[in-house]
Amino acid sequence: MMRGALGKPTAAPARVKEGRREGLLRVEYNEGLYLPDLDLWLDADGPRERCVISHAHSDHIAEHRSIVATPETARIFRHRIGETEVETLNYGERRDYGRYALTMFPAGHCLGSAQILVEADGERLVYTGDIKLRPNVAARDAVVVPCDTLVMESTFGDPQYRFPPDVATADRLSAAMERAFSDDRVPVVLAYALGKSQEALELLLRRGYRVSLHGAIWNVTEIYRELGVEFSGEYERYDRERLKGRVLMAPPGCRKQPMLLNIERRYLVMLTGWAMSKSAPYMYRGVDLVLPLSDHADFDDLVRLARESGAQRIITMHGAKKFAALLREMGFNAEHLAQHPGGQKGPKGGATKRAATAIEQKLFD
Repeated sequence: MMRGALGKPTAAPARVKEGRREGLLRVEYNEGLYLPDLDLWLDADGPRERCVISHAHSDHIAEHRSIVATPETARIFRHRIGETEVETLNYGERRDYGRYALTMFPAGHCLGSAQILVEADGERLVYTGDIKLRPNVAARDAVVVPCDTLVMESTFGDPQYRFPPDVATADRLSAAMERAFSDDRVPVVLAYALGKSQEALELLLRRGYRVSLHGAIWNVTEIYRELGVEFSGEYERYDRERLKGRVLMAPPGCRKQPMLLNIERRYLVMLTGWAMSKSAPYMYRGVDLVLPLSDHADFDDLVRLARESGAQRIITMHGAKKFAALLREMGFNAEHLAQHPGGQKGPKGGATKRAATAIEQKLFD
């Protein structure tokens, strides 16, 4: 096994091909991921006649006429967008569409999140969508799907983003709750309404905390329960008269709204992978603690995903261009896809997808 410039095990140089294999599917970004050879849209930004959806965060869905998704994603899609024509695919269920076949595999990002395997003309292309390889206490764990072409989200494709074990972060979260209660303050945990909130909720319930949920988080959490997710304790919907002795969970967008500003003695904890950035204290002014609980793969897991997939071509997206360059240094045939047009600058100036930046106004996902 060889080692690259970063000291990590790398694939052998023989993995790098001279050019592309004849017949590999073209992959484009045009207000969504598009495979023109198949006329197939994946996570399109704007309305399409038909689109395959990896999960139901707002930057991956739109008012499509019809969608293909896991049953869980379809349910949350309807909650967020409204009724539409839906075709569901369970994990591991292969369906033939004539020119291609689709199979969904767990992505570990949130309930129903899926990697999408496209098989066409002898090629296996996997689009990961947003993916978390570490265990997720509120969603099916991700798997690595063997493929020829890997189109991977790379939000944290920078060596500075190496997350500590989630159990260590959970310990720090628990310690923060105890500190807030001992100071007679109301602990407020800020996390996206879909996915991260349910993961954090389960971590808190396992440690015996009573938790109050902002309405947006409550609604999604009830859908989780409807779809069979069992939480380790009881929780309740936010009531401003019943905060004593409870942890309040709210979306990050509430940080500067009266709901939180009116809590005179509050202790704010932000859960985000950007906590690993040296710029975090400046990004989250007014927050008492920023913890790196993320529903995305960190740098090391992204490299592991690239290696274990066996892909001869890797296409990165939703992160900085440098990750593709780092993969090339390690011996992979990697390229960066044109950035999401709604992307914003991350802590170091690299473009990031709009839902990944925790500093924009609309943060209720």
